Amino acid sequence: MGYVTLDAALAFTQNLPPNNSHIVITDTVKSDANFLIHHFVVNQLKGNRNVVLVGLSQIFNHYFLIGRKLGINLQTFKQSGKLVFLDGLTHLNEYTNGTPYPPIKAPTTPTDTLDMNNNNNSDNILKSFYEKIAVYVKKQPNTLLILDDISVLLYNGFSVDQTLAFILKLRSLVEGAESTLLTIMHADEEGSEDSDEQDNFIKQIIYGSQLVLQVQPLNSGLARDVHGQLDVIYGPQLDSLAKQNTPQKSMHYKILDNNVHFFAKGVSQA
Repeated sequence: MGYVTLDAALAFTQNLPPNNSHIVITDTVKSDANFLIHHFVVNQLKGNRNVVLVGLSQIFNHYFLIGRKLGINLQTFKQSGKLVFLDGLTHLNEYTNGTPYPPIKAPTTPTDTLDMNNNNNSDNILKSFYEKIAVYVKKQPNTLLILDDISVLLYNGFSVDQTLAFILKLRSLVEGAESTLLTIMHADEEGSEDSDEQDNFIKQIIYGSQLVLQVQPLNSGLARDVHGQLDVIYGPQLDSLAKQNTPQKSMHYKILDNNVHFFAKGVSQA
């Protein structure tokens, strides 16, 4: 399964995220939250549920290699159709649109590819992305739709309004399909050309969520036995019943070779 200590902290029923919900993961340049994605993927697949993973920042081989460390063969699940990997990285903009597609039978070949199709209209591009994603999400209820990560859309020229509208449509999609949306985004403002716009984007995404998992570095800097901090925060859309099951909390974590250990702040892991 996924990380046992995180399962205990989140206290989801059968360790699976609730349907009809939007979970947001935020991270920073100094604290990458990629390890959380694998927790949800492993639990979902081990629970005999489908995953649609939209890779906007990584190709399939990245997830495959980490999954192997966690004791799960994502290639096998991809072949069976339980895992759908949509490549949203290699043909995302006009500079990469001419990139050759991988051989159909190659192990690392994605299930499908999100591409521009020589379309220069950003609204139409995102509409085509939505339509392709919807085909796979609607095939099976209880599907976990993961977008890793939505910040990449902004970096590739899509506007904040366009990206927010795209996410809103995906939220409606999972609600209609009795499924779950998990989005990852960078919450750094430094390096952004318009920090106010970036801040507004983050707030709007969080506003539409039921739960926020905030990964950030330690205020005190690097430590040998602590790699960062995870805050579990209620999203504005979370109902009172769900709040009884998943308490808000702040924890430290340590990344190991094939596991991640979460523990109360102030508890030594030496």
